Amino acid sequence: MPGPALYGLGTEAAGDPSTDPTTAEPRAGTVVWLVAIVVVGIALRTWRLGFNGLSYDESFTAMAARMPLDRLFDHLRAQDSHPPLDYLLRAPFARAGMADAVLRIPSFVFSCGALVLFAWWMRARGLAGVVATAILAGGVFQIHHGGEARMYALLELLGVASAVLAERWLGDDSPRWCAWAVGGLVALALFDHVSGFLLAAGVFAVAGLRVDRRAWEWRIAVGAAVGLWALVWGHSFADQAGNNWVGWIPRTSPASFARAVSGQVTDVDPLAWFVLVGVLAGAWFLWRTDRRLAHVWCAVGAVPFVLAAAIGVVSPFLIARAVTVASWAPPLALGYVAAVVVARWSLPGRAVVIALVAVVAIGTVTFLAGKRYDSDLAVAHLEAVAQPGDVILTRPARYATLPAYRIGVERWRDTRWVATPGIDNAAAFRAGDADRSGRVWVFTPDSFELAFPGYEACPATADGRTAPWSDGVTHVVCLERAGG
Repeated sequence: MPGPALYGLGTEAAGDPSTDPTTAEPRAGTVVWLVAIVVVGIALRTWRLGFNGLSYDESFTAMAARMPLDRLFDHLRAQDSHPPLDYLLRAPFARAGMADAVLRIPSFVFSCGALVLFAWWMRARGLAGVVATAILAGGVFQIHHGGEARMYALLELLGVASAVLAERWLGDDSPRWCAWAVGGLVALALFDHVSGFLLAAGVFAVAGLRVDRRAWEWRIAVGAAVGLWALVWGHSFADQAGNNWVGWIPRTSPASFARAVSGQVTDVDPLAWFVLVGVLAGAWFLWRTDRRLAHVWCAVGAVPFVLAAAIGVVSPFLIARAVTVASWAPPLALGYVAAVVVARWSLPGRAVVIALVAVVAIGTVTFLAGKRYDSDLAVAHLEAVAQPGDVILTRPARYATLPAYRIGVERWRDTRWVATPGIDNAAAFRAGDADRSGRVWVFTPDSFELAFPGYEACPATADGRTAPWSDGVTHVVCLERAGG
């Protein structure tokens, strides 16, 4: 069994290392480290809030959230694969036409909540908890989705909270409300994202083969959450499942599984196998060190990954964000790797800790320093050149939400959709409430055609406003009807 240094910062800790860490007093040094790490993690998530414009998925969320409830549900059934909870949470911000950063605030709150809760959970686990919390605080996956106007940050929080409750429930003195509280968390996850089923399976597995009354209460609570989802959203889910929204996701393979696991830590693909090996080693060290926590890790942490991989064999499913509910599990395993190595070989162990920090930091720094979505520059250009009465046309039509929210809603407070005869697979809206100017700004993210029968290039202006524009990926051209 690993030495007592697991419960300190690489030094001998008083007491028996087999003592239950959930009831042990946290060391002052550990608490200071955890507080500092949480502060840094919150600062990184704050930075993430406004460092680029809305992605396609985020703009889809924003435009859908503006719809009345009946239209929203119909829209999600026909045009999406997700339940409605996240759209309802953002509806007040989207309907008010709030800025990009404001739309992301719910995600920021959920992600910070997950980090604070995880740090509290790790407070008595010494170096293992400190390293795991540092990975969760600074990992690109958590920061990315912690500042994205989508449903994944809530899944981060629900996953951590479910793991905390599961460990509490496994204790001999756990209150009966634990089962029903975790059932509520599972219900929220199911109404937030289809991967809530992965959390339901993991939480269900916590009871194992037990047949006592408390175990059946636990299973019934999870089953009640699934039943509620089936009653309220099951029929809509059946409609959504008939559409192919995930055809771009590859089927499960050893490489895709490694990327899904390592993606919770870093987005540097060449390191995927090294991270996976580290996580598996950490799971073994955890099992040797703390059986109750290992039980939770296997059920609530590992089962979602295994189940997602199994689903991905028969249907496209397995990517990193599909297992967000268990995104806490790889950092925790790596924390135990660091703690065990430091306990046995001090100097090499510290090198391992530094290497882990570097692996996490490389992906995060790269992401925060320069990542932009493909549409950012094009939408910014459209904002600069479009005038009241101009028509902004997106081709293909499915990308229309990109300029529609940022320009139509945020700038002009509404989108007035119009027809553009002669241009197929397109959606267009008029900027402002002025009469149509005759100018049509064609926005083509996928480099579709730039010329259409019946349309000609806008006359050149002295300021170059109507000149064709491209960033090499996206094109913006100004057209008007031929012959005026």
